Amino acid sequence: MVDFVKSIIIDFWGTVAEMSPYLLFGFFVAGILSVLVSQRLVEKHLGGRGIWPLLKASLFGIPLPLCSCGVIPVSMSLHKQGASKGSTVSFLLSTPQTGMDSIFVTLSLLGPLFAIFRPLAALVTGLVGGGLVDVFGQSARDETRDPRPDTRATSHEQRATRNKVARGLNTALLHCRVT
Repeated sequence: MVDFVKSIIIDFWGTVAEMSPYLLFGFFVAGILSVLVSQRLVEKHLGGRGIWPLLKASLFGIPLPLCSCGVIPVSMSLHKQGASKGSTVSFLLSTPQTGMDSIFVTLSLLGPLFAIFRPLAALVTGLVGGGLVDVFGQSARDETRDPRPDTRATSHEQRATRNKVARGLNTALLHCRVT
């Protein structure tokens, strides 16, 4: 029994160790996006209901080289900046299925038919999933919530995020230079 528990703990930490670089990359991309992409731009293109925000979210996510772990912080950042639930789910579904790197690998290994099919399948999956969330995902709490964001909190959050990213990059660059 002790060996069984020990193997579970070892496997758990092994999984965490394998997953953490991808999560850190996702947090890095989310930080960069929150600094570079304005809330108004996200709200304009990914906010609201309908097919266009879903299509834009899927198309934005398809070429990004994010795995299923790295896409989580990026999608949370987009949702926090004003993307609708449907757009967020559309992005969450379409992004980990493809990336420009995997599309080129598919092209070289499986040919052009599969290289075209994979992004199209990711697009359709994102549209269907985001559409289902738009249709069925509205709760009573969401309907009573004020749709206008608190811009003061967002500005403060953006400044705090900018400072965190700058400190993180500064620390990383200093560490790289020392070692």
